[in-house]
Amino acid sequence: MATTRNNDRHGFNSGKSLNEQVSEILNEKTSYQSKRNKLVKLGLSRDEVAILFANFAKGGVKVSDFDFSKLTFGVEIECYHCNRSELIEQGSANGIAIHSEGYNHQDNERYYKIVSDGSLSGIDNNEVVSPILKGNNGLASLKHLCKALAAVGAKVNRTCGLHVHIGAASMSDEHFCRVIRNYKRIEMAIDSFMPESRRGDNGYYCRSLRGCNLNYTTKQGIIRSFGSRYYKVNTQAYLRHKTIEFRQHSGTTDYEKISHWVTFLAKLVEYSYKHEITADVTMIEDVPFLTQEEKIYFTNRRNQLDRSRAAL
Repeated sequence: MATTRNNDRHGFNSGKSLNEQVSEILNEKTSYQSKRNKLVKLGLSRDEVAILFANFAKGGVKVSDFDFSKLTFGVEIECYHCNRSELIEQGSANGIAIHSEGYNHQDNERYYKIVSDGSLSGIDNNEVVSPILKGNNGLASLKHLCKALAAVGAKVNRTCGLHVHIGAASMSDEHFCRVIRNYKRIEMAIDSFMPESRRGDNGYYCRSLRGCNLNYTTKQGIIRSFGSRYYKVNTQAYLRHKTIEFRQHSGTTDYEKISHWVTFLAKLVEYSYKHEITADVTMIEDVPFLTQEEKIYFTNRRNQLDRSRAAL
């Protein structure tokens, strides 16, 4: 990934779980302050760090029972100027298998597929769907796909989106519901680094969660409450794929943007295992599960969009 070592918290770069990284830091022969600083850089809050040190002094540390590295994810990239035969050829040149198929919802673990999507505009518009991916290898595979898309000159417009599925088969009802509620609480902060077409309740295919009643305690309850998959978070995906689908991101074929968004969602899911956000978060700077460097990345995107709108 193009991001820093702080993203190791997900095991994407280091291959280590959060528990393993924290244990290593706590067992270092360094000062309290040095250990504290490293734990904060991992994204832990000051309260969490204090609890860790207290537990460590008693002879044991258990940071989290949830390990994102065991979850699967997948992406759907909507684009145009994407000739199928050319993309298949470029995929082969970049070491990934790409198949051309008719519209379908079949999952697989072996190859990318190119399918049609009637919601897209532009010549040679297609949706490129990843296989079921996992960890570092999954991100490396996505990077190869993005190189192939760049080689054929694939483009995006406002009809295109980037959809990310996070595996939810092993989530408890409580965890599943908390992910959805936490997304609703930070939706305005996410809006700030999205283009106008992806903000608020803008568009039929990507509705806001802001007006939804999400006070449910079971997967089935919260899924039924939506009644449609066309929300920024699609809970209906669980019924077919055993995933949560995040639909808000604007169309892109850029690996840096895609990998940052996958990591953002990974951290949301991880944080939601035990934590619930109880008040609306409107600023990226206040998102509780992001590291400082991750906040800088997304605030830079927000500021760039703000400058672009001001120039119009």
